[in-house]
Amino acid sequence: MHDYDLLRANLITLLERLQPLIHHENQKTLAEIEDKLTNEVFNLVILGQFKRGKSTFINALLGEDLLPTAIVPLTSVVTIIEYGAEVSVQVQFLNGKAKEVPLSQLPTYITERGNPENREGVGEVTIFHPSPYLRDGVRIIDTPGVGSVYTHNTDVAYRYLPQVDAGVFVISADPPLSESEHQFLKDIRDYVDKIFFRRQQNRSGGQGGPVGIHGVHSEHIVQSSGL
Repeated sequence: MHDYDLLRANLITLLERLQPLIHHENQKTLAEIEDKLTNEVFNLVILGQFKRGKSTFINALLGEDLLPTAIVPLTSVVTIIEYGAEVSVQVQFLNGKAKEVPLSQLPTYITERGNPENREGVGEVTIFHPSPYLRDGVRIIDTPGVGSVYTHNTDVAYRYLPQVDAGVFVISADPPLSESEHQFLKDIRDYVDKIFFRRQQNRSGGQGGPVGIHGVHSEHIVQSSGL
């Protein structure tokens, strides 16, 4: 543990020294890395194509209907879920301002219907939740689905890839993987060292489950996507 603490302290010092030496557009990324090291944060990011049930999976994991779900492509803004003594929601805007809103207003800021093309100028939304899964620094992050007609949602998902420590890639149990899913998997391998696959049943019934690396479906994913 002493070696870990020393390495972490040295990395933080190095990042602080690098901050004034790099281009302005990269300073935010460097600051986010420093913040993760300082606060010992682990980003578990939920990835996948639109309409695959990413938000539904997160709700099931936490045992509460926190995130809005629907048949149409929904999530349009990155939503971070981290530990808090009670449930609360903070909206961070692109202009640097922030405000706390009730959970009932969440769809107004993170869905394509409530906030089309992000006209509200939301940077990201953080939900604080007392789940024991989150107590030790794990943050569960819901990203917009790729491959829909809302290309800005795909752009948001791609821009978040450098923040991923591990990813859960949600797939459907019924149709084969789409071309956009294959391409997304190829793209994320440059950023994500650990990827887990979650197979979701459609909403008509049944339950999803994790797909291990020895499963036929998972082997097909790995071979065809070059992972």
